[in-house]
Amino acid sequence: MILNNSIKIFFILFLASCLQLAGCTVLKKPKEWFEKEENPREPAKLTKIEAEKVKVQQVWRNSVGSLEESYNKIRPYITDEHVYLCDAEGRVEAWQREDGKRLWSVNLKENISGGVNGGEGIIAIGTENGEVIALSEDDGMERWRAKVPSEVMSFSEAKYGVIAVRTNDSKVHGLDLSSGDINWSAGRGAPPLTLRGASQPKVIGDVVLVGFDDGKLSAINIRDGEILWEVSVSTPKGRSELERMSDVDGELAYLEGTVFAASFNGRVVAIDLDTGNTLWSKELSSYAGLSVDRDRVYVTDADDSIWGLDVTSGATLWRQDKLLYRKLTAPQVMGNYILVGDYKGYLHWLSKDEGKIIGRDNVAGEAIDVAPIIINDRAFVLANNGSLAVLQYRK
Repeated sequence: MILNNSIKIFFILFLASCLQLAGCTVLKKPKEWFEKEENPREPAKLTKIEAEKVKVQQVWRNSVGSLEESYNKIRPYITDEHVYLCDAEGRVEAWQREDGKRLWSVNLKENISGGVNGGEGIIAIGTENGEVIALSEDDGMERWRAKVPSEVMSFSEAKYGVIAVRTNDSKVHGLDLSSGDINWSAGRGAPPLTLRGASQPKVIGDVVLVGFDDGKLSAINIRDGEILWEVSVSTPKGRSELERMSDVDGELAYLEGTVFAASFNGRVVAIDLDTGNTLWSKELSSYAGLSVDRDRVYVTDADDSIWGLDVTSGATLWRQDKLLYRKLTAPQVMGNYILVGDYKGYLHWLSKDEGKIIGRDNVAGEAIDVAPIIINDRAFVLANNGSLAVLQYRK
């Protein structure tokens, strides 16, 4: 069995070295590459919850079409009044946020790899062949198309007339919102092996935070592309390229002057936004990412344990390991609870104080890859079949 595993690793590395001629190699499901044949990592079975304390009702549900043909995380873009979403084949729709009523629908007939995000009157969608398409928020009319050097992975929110585009070559480009022209570019060389996907660039004021495939987190002025600071969330280590993967691919978080980030095969870190100084760090591998409130940082690790860490020191307050290997999303804070989605379409509710599982809802019956979006007392939950469910809990 050890010999078989060695042959498997050798074959993966040989294939990876060959594919480097065409660019870096990406692994879609990283956990599968590390599983041992003699000890398969079976997803934890769900056990009965003694007395569910969360009463949830569905407010509305709608669907745009399947996302499963896209290897990246297509996300909804939500404004004060509207929800925008696309499917993997280029259908883009706008719905009323309050009741899910469809406002408009367009079909771009493109293979979509990144989106949706926007602001200042436009929404942006990216394609596998490196094209950015900007549509009007009001009616879906096309404003412009722009070419970037590589496949589009994700977008920032649009601010100050610029939208930041993260591409598959471990670069980020600032596009002019009125024309699509590339105002600035920044980034790093991609390592030989990376995880499939990229974290969504996060805008705070005029700073855009971008995670890269080599374990670096950069703070960039969104107006002109000036790099303000860079921090190593993870330092590649190990003898093989598999061991050295260190992508910052998960959800980023921000609270009162502090940035929180996590990396695969690396750390969870708290960073001062103004200076780039690391306030604390904790060895913990994550590619799903994290969220934060005034008391704790909540992290889903690479084995799907969920951690509650002290926000000021990173000390472990609790760990929930009853959902191992269920391919969880990053935890999201909702009132007194945190929510995670899993590969079977379940949404799990945990107490913030101790991490105890206190509620469960089968939202879609299909995988939830994108972390729920929480707005006030509602959770917007997107499943891979393209259905978006809006849930509200009764206090």
